[in-house]
Formats: sequence, C-alpha cells, structure tokens
Amino acid sequence: MRKCRFENGERFLETEVIKVSVIVPLYNKEQYFERCFNSVVKQDRKDIECIIVEDCSTDNSLKLANRLIESYTGNIRFLLIQHEQNGGLSIARNTGINNSNGEYLYFLDSDDEITDNCIDSLMILANKYPGVDIVQGNIFQYPRVENDCYELKGVLPEFIKGNSEIREYYYKRYKRLPVNACNKLIKKKFITQNDLYYKERLVHEDYHWLFFAIKKLETFAFTDEYCYIRYFVPDSIMMNPDLSQSISGYLTIAEDILNNLDVDWLEQQIRQLRWMLNWQNERVLSDERYSFLMPKCQILLALLAKISNRIEK
Repeated sequence: MRKCRFENGERFLETEVIKVSVIVPLYNKEQYFERCFNSVVKQDRKDIECIIVEDCSTDNSLKLANRLIESYTGNIRFLLIQHEQNGGLSIARNTGINNSNGEYLYFLDSDDEITDNCIDSLMILANKYPGVDIVQGNIFQYPRVENDCYELKGVLPEFIKGNSEIREYYYKRYKRLPVNACNKLIKKKFITQNDLYYKERLVHEDYHWLFFAIKKLETFAFTDEYCYIRYFVPDSIMMNPDLSQSISGYLTIAEDILNNLDVDWLEQQIRQLRWMLNWQNERVLSDERYSFLMPKCQILLALLAKISNRIEK
C-alpha cells in the first residue's frame, strides 16, 4: 500500500486535535469525484481530516484526486492512500478506519456529496450528547422517489439511549434504523473496540455491519436536517443489472445472522431473515442465470424453518 499525505505545508501541527475523519473510498468515479471533493472542502471547520482511499481505478480518478488536493489551500488535512490492488468498498473503508485520527468517522461515497453545514450539524449533537456512539443525519436522494426509505424526517427522536430501546426502533417501531454506512458520525472507539470493521468483498455490507453494530449500540442521535445528497448514478453497484453479486451478498448476510442470533430478539430476527431469504429465493427463481445460488438459498431456508419450529414448540 502506498500513502501520500498533503497537509498544506507547515500549517498543521501533530498536536492539533482531529475531531472528524471523513473517509472517501474512490474507484472509477472520475465523472463525479470533483463534486464530492468540493462538498468536503466547503466544511467550515479546522478539526477535519479527509482520507481518500484510491482503490486502483482504471480511469483518471487518481490523477483528479492528486490535482484537487495539490490545488487546495484551506484548513482540512488530506491523506491520499493508494491500494496496490483493487479490494472493494469494504476494504477501502477499513483502510480509512485504520489510518484515521479523528474521534468520529464519517463515510462518504465518492459519487455523492454532503451539504455545506453537514459536519457542523452532526457535531452539534455529538457535543450535546457527549460520547454518543452514532449521530445520523437525514438524506436527500436525487432524483426524488416516492416513499424514499432514506428520508427520515419526523421518524426518529433526537436521542435514543439504551440497547433495548435502540433495538425497539430497529426491529419493531420503524422496521429499522438507517442501514447506510454513509451520513453517520460513528465514534471510532465504537468500531475498534467492538471489532466492527466491514466484511470484505461483500455487496450490501452496510446491512451486515448494522446487524452486528446494533448488538453493541447504546446511544444514537438523529437530526432531521439534510446532511447528505445521495445520487442515483448509472454505473453504481446498486444499478448493476446482474443480480448475482446482490443475491450472493444477501445470502452471506443471512448466513452470518443465522449464526449470531440473539435469544431476546429471536422472533424479530427470524422475521427479518424470512423476508430476506424469501426475497432472494424469488430472485433466483426468476432467472436461470442465478440457479447456481439455489442450493445455498434452500439450505438457509431449511435451517431457518428448523429454528422457527423449535421456537414454536
């Protein structure tokens, strides 16, 4: 792995406190990255670093990142890390975590952007509730869609304390807390002390991460304010017409959940798994290209049925 740090000459001292590390995985997003970069440098704070993890792009993303960093003259520290081989989104995020100095981490996808007051808005709550594990902002999705699952205005309280109460919101009251890794201030110690790194080479890694994070989460804060603009882009993973990676990802997540069920939340977790596995079963049956995933899907459905029968007895 090769690292390249840009710190505006002699302006930064090693003793200066970094409150927030913005982590931006970058892979083949030359068309969108400047928009993302500009949204970061608009943050009016001196206690931010931005870690860009370049994951062996085949376009000009690396050249663009170098040019933008070298021409920047503001207060934010930049660290550009170049992977020696492509590892995928989870590995890029984990690289960012391991090289961060901030008390809080903030993940930003390189084809999205944050609002001008994003970090300020989230830090207001982090300061109001000292030591809070996660601070979540609201997301504006573009183009707009009906029943947007990312927009949570008026859905969550400003602060939730206690693991049982948090799980109530995740499993019962509103089906889930926001799954996405992005647009969360996450206390770095919450990740490192609980070994909550992202599972490598997995699609829908956010869903996997949140299931295990929920087991440890004690405090959660939320603001209705829009802090993040999420764009639908044609070359994103989520827009890939080949569903094999998506289905495989959900099956891996289901398998890991089945191996880590919680006694006190079995009913809710089984309901969650039943929905997930039935959906993947339908997707596999819909196209013979995915038939190779049927055996694993059927094994997991059978295991789920066995566990459900034991509980009912």
